[in-house]
Amino acid sequence: MSMSFDQAIAPVTAQDFFDHSFEKKHLVIRRGQADYYSSLLSSSDIDWAVSTLGLSVPEVNVVQADREITAADFAYGSGFVDPVAVNQLFAEGATVIMSNLQERLPKLAMFCRELEKVFSARVQTNIYMTPAHSQGFKAHYDGHDVLVLQVEGTKEWRIYDTPVHLPLEEQAFNPRDVPIGELTDSFVLEPGDMVYVPRGLTHDAVSTDQTSLHITTGLMMRSWADVMVEAVRMLALNDADFREGLPPGYANDGFDSTGAEAKFARLLDKLSGATLEPVLNEFREDFIATRLPRAHGQMDQVARLDSLGPNSVLGARRTLIFRLADIPAKGDQPASVALSCQGAVITLPAQARDALAFAVSTPRFTLADMPGDLDDAGKTVLLRRLVREGLVMFAG
Repeated sequence: MSMSFDQAIAPVTAQDFFDHSFEKKHLVIRRGQADYYSSLLSSSDIDWAVSTLGLSVPEVNVVQADREITAADFAYGSGFVDPVAVNQLFAEGATVIMSNLQERLPKLAMFCRELEKVFSARVQTNIYMTPAHSQGFKAHYDGHDVLVLQVEGTKEWRIYDTPVHLPLEEQAFNPRDVPIGELTDSFVLEPGDMVYVPRGLTHDAVSTDQTSLHITTGLMMRSWADVMVEAVRMLALNDADFREGLPPGYANDGFDSTGAEAKFARLLDKLSGATLEPVLNEFREDFIATRLPRAHGQMDQVARLDSLGPNSVLGARRTLIFRLADIPAKGDQPASVALSCQGAVITLPAQARDALAFAVSTPRFTLADMPGDLDDAGKTVLLRRLVREGLVMFAG
């Protein structure tokens, strides 16, 4: 069973999180439950991954705040990581970072998918394993929001100012240009504790007298700036006024921008007529199409299809991110329903819609529970298809 977003931030509710913390301020949750996040990761998982998976740079990185470490110090010329060198640097005080480990560990993959369903955003993990009394990075801010889950050991966090509120990608932290500001908060995360840090909030962390292992879960949110850029792109597809070139010589000294100002004002006026739904629909389709299948145990599921019968207990795979679209009849083509999920589109006759919607959203059911106009033979055919597609699985 994967950990849900609600469980990850408990006892704070999702409503309270979004009302008072999200994109506003950091949130520290202390639990006094050392094993709270142990189902997601352990130090033995890190040892296994580094020593046996044949990982390469940048899947694995090694850093230390007061020492420059390059890939040549822990990886072969081919880019593959040298596990012995990684562990030697760790013993000398360096932090081991594992990026996108959710692509290697199913339990992390499912946790990220749980969050993706909540945020409608891509979610990734960075794992930090830091020896006692060590620091991986100096004070900085991130370009994305993070949930930090303390798995093992303890780490002291220091919070400073927010020099750039909700920075864009091109506003990445630069220590030469951005002052970290005054210390505003400090706390120690113990195993089972969590902190949410909004993007732009400057922070650093140092391990205490214990080796620290934590999961940094990055939330890659779309912004309203993305919406506006996409709205202009869509308008330009149908309006040549947006596609005209800038005035010749606009970069020259003495250029008269009067005409350009008038043109810009006309384009702004046209932009005011743009509608939100086409842009959101474009983002929805892209998000759903790029959520790769998380179908752990699929080989066994397909092998069990011969046992499918009226009393079989099935259920939708957890955290499916999907969209159902009704397609009206056109010419000699009858009405149908399209299910977009896990990078694929399944199109079925319209009479299968109720049974389909039920099957991909219900955690536990039998053939008799399925609503709609399909007979038992039709429901069986549908379920066999959905199991093969990794959308529904045997629950018993």
